[in-house]
Amino acid sequence: MQQSSRENYQLVNATEQHLLSVKTWFNSTAQIFTWGGPNMVYPMADNDFLDLMQAEHLNSYVLTDNSQQMLAFGQFYMRLGRHHLGRLGVNPSFRGQGLAKPLIKKLLALAHKQQNAQGASLFVFADNLVALQCYASLGFELANYPDPMPGNMQNCLYMVLEQTSLLALITN
Repeated sequence: MQQSSRENYQLVNATEQHLLSVKTWFNSTAQIFTWGGPNMVYPMADNDFLDLMQAEHLNSYVLTDNSQQMLAFGQFYMRLGRHHLGRLGVNPSFRGQGLAKPLIKKLLALAHKQQNAQGASLFVFADNLVALQCYASLGFELANYPDPMPGNMQNCLYMVLEQTSLLALITN
């Protein structure tokens, strides 16, 4: 496993090259579906993947370090009046190094600067215990989704971060 620099993480806009690199992080339908949602299949043509990843409402970013290595990826958009995080993932070469938290904090700080919202939200599969623990440690709490769960996501949980918790998270 490679070691990343722990200093000066930055978010950069995801390019097509970044997106196609993210696609290589998955090698099964289950993996890509868990990460990307009901429209993701494996294998998937590059153009189809890019079309899904570059939908107009999505803001896509890569977490890098001082050496510009692509450490993690995430998206945000507005959903139900909240900054909604989606497709969060850490490069397999850097998993287990605590990169999800700086990714989420930086995504939420940027989302807060770019759009008005009341808190944040995300979906997570109920059996993704590592992600559940990470999100809970950042202050996300389970909540009832107000509509039927979209797509084939009945095994998903909806988590929210209230506005006061969001502000505390992004200012620390």
